[in-house]
Amino acid sequence: MDNEKIKILIADDHPIFLKGLQEVIEDKPHLEVVCKADNGTEAIRLALIYDIDMAILDIDMPGANGLQVAEQILAKKPGVAIILLTMHKARDGFLKALEIGVSGYVLKENAVVDIINAIAAVNRYQSYISPEMSSFLLKHKNRNRNDVSFRLESLTPSEMNILEKVAQYKSTKEIAEELFISEKTVSNHRMNIAKKLDLSGKNSLLRFAIEHISA
Repeated sequence: MDNEKIKILIADDHPIFLKGLQEVIEDKPHLEVVCKADNGTEAIRLALIYDIDMAILDIDMPGANGLQVAEQILAKKPGVAIILLTMHKARDGFLKALEIGVSGYVLKENAVVDIINAIAAVNRYQSYISPEMSSFLLKHKNRNRNDVSFRLESLTPSEMNILEKVAQYKSTKEIAEELFISEKTVSNHRMNIAKKLDLSGKNSLLRFAIEHISA
């Protein structure tokens, strides 16, 4: 995707928002909206017809909601990156999105500012969460740490430090900059942590950190 335009599907049942979203995206020469839908059923149909790199979906749509659409797309086209748009700061919806394999989670109130950053992050195979959503989740973090199936004591101090920063919803790039190390080093730490904690699947490390690590 480096030398070609990133091909994007957008879906939202509010026509004015959909039009504005397209304008913001296509203001960047390397981004192209190849199809758009105003309901979840149409979004699924278009996603399977068109060659797309990314789908940006409103969570609340008629026909099928954004989570259902994401699940359907990823089942047939696992290489497509999914960014969800939501008006609601809800922890359960966010965790469900992570479980499905969604790469980006953007609050609609900040979409004009956040969406380009989200696209850039997920295009680098990183997760993106709107800063305001991160702040909300940190304030409402589940403090229950009674899960004894994982052995946090097996982690080195450096790995524990990385995991704590993951729990603060910091990206690989942000962690690298904060610790003055390379993104590759952070990625290696993340892989080692996941292996030690017997985690697998997309977003599994972030889900674990959210559930078990106090910020």
